[in-house]
Amino acid sequence: PLQAKSPNALTRATAFLHREYEKTWYWWEAVELARKLVLTGFVLLIPEKNAFLRLMVATLVCSCYAVVLAVVRPYKRVEDNVLAVATSLVLLLLFLGTNWSTTFLGIQERYQGADPA
Repeated sequence: PLQAKSPNALTRATAFLHREYEKTWYWWEAVELARKLVLTGFVLLIPEKNAFLRLMVATLVCSCYAVVLAVVRPYKRVEDNVLAVATSLVLLLLFLGTNWSTTFLGIQERYQGADPA
């Protein structure tokens, strides 16, 4: 019914889920929710002792999502597409910064007691 542009009671009731998207990308909200679920839930299934692996998985998910979002441009308004890509890139930079600081802290802890000479 959505692609045929013949709205029925179900499409009108769920319009808040697909109103902002292009007709061919009406299901993009499900992708967005899956991304959020992976970043906030499934990453926690990785044991805490593998914290760096958690960060790497989150970074990989964010980078793939940012690229797909920039290519697909699912929103009707250009401003929404730009804002979505920008916020995705900010989240990616946050994860990259956390990866770098975790790496440098690990190096610092490893060589804490070593002689600098």
